[in-house]
Amino acid sequence: MNSLEELVKEFEATVKEDIKKRQKSIEEGETLDKAIHQRMDAGEIGIPLGTDIHVGVIMAGLAIIVTLFALYMIFGVSPGHYSG
Repeated sequence: MNSLEELVKEFEATVKEDIKKRQKSIEEGETLDKAIHQRMDAGEIGIPLGTDIHVGVIMAGLAIIVTLFALYMIFGVSPGHYSG
């Protein structure tokens, strides 16, 4: 019974230590979130500058071109089309 009690005490100590670590991590995360929200409210981060839309259009266009080229290479250029 004595070893069981020691095991329970060790488990409780481990749980308490884990709870303290988790609480500290939560508090650090909340502090970081508050700092990020303050920077967002001040306009330092998170505000699109107008170039985001242009970059998105360019990336979408490039993706379409690459996709169409890949489809052409897969289905359009087939050895069966050549007679030799």
